[in-house]
Amino acid sequence: MPALSSTMTEGKIVSWAAAEGDRVAKGDAVVVVESDKADMDVETFYDGIVAVVLVPAGESAPVGAPIALLAESEEDVALAVAQAQALSSGQPQQEAPALSDAAASPPPPAAPVAAAPAPVAAGTKGVATPQAKKLAKQHRVDLAKVTGTGQFGRITPADVEAAAGIQPKPKVAPTPAAAAPVAAASSVRAVPQAAVLPPVPGATVVPFTAMQAAVSKNMVESLSVPAFRVGYPILTDKLDALYEKVLHLES
Repeated sequence: MPALSSTMTEGKIVSWAAAEGDRVAKGDAVVVVESDKADMDVETFYDGIVAVVLVPAGESAPVGAPIALLAESEEDVALAVAQAQALSSGQPQQEAPALSDAAASPPPPAAPVAAAPAPVAAGTKGVATPQAKKLAKQHRVDLAKVTGTGQFGRITPADVEAAAGIQPKPKVAPTPAAAAPVAAASSVRAVPQAAVLPPVPGATVVPFTAMQAAVSKNMVESLSVPAFRVGYPILTDKLDALYEKVLHLES
């Protein structure tokens, strides 16, 4: 099935100009295909004999699917018929057994364990954070005597407070937010499903054409597109006066 447009996903065979057993030449129109745009003649790119028609008139096929088999000579017709029977049977090829999950996927690498920063011994000059320096100046703490427990021995505000004998403030647990009231399941109304209409006596169901299916799809998708309406006040006093003047002239 050829792609006759950029939005075409499947095509419908309208009619076959060549029947099984007919000899065709390159450039001959062999089939009429209905796309989502229009009906178009499809030409063959090879010389040969139409061996088997896989998709008869009135049926559809996705883009790229075979719709007929062309044999180069009469000796190849039997081979094409056998190939068509294999395609129609749809026997899947045997695949190699899949490996188990444990054997197929290697174990994930272990996450590197970050080494804990070694504290700097007291009496050595460590790097202090700006907040730690401010607290040390406020509480008169000698930073040279403070053991840093931060990353790479950095002196943190907690180290300064511990050296000054200040008890850390207890952390206040956040108040749990009030749970939102959950509506009762019985109060939720189920979305009514579309009622199935009984068949009308004497009526027949006509399937959509490709054009009608494309129009229906676009109309459904347009429902999700927001629409904006803008209005402007317009003074029509002069227009009304002109209308009255012309009306009197005609009378």
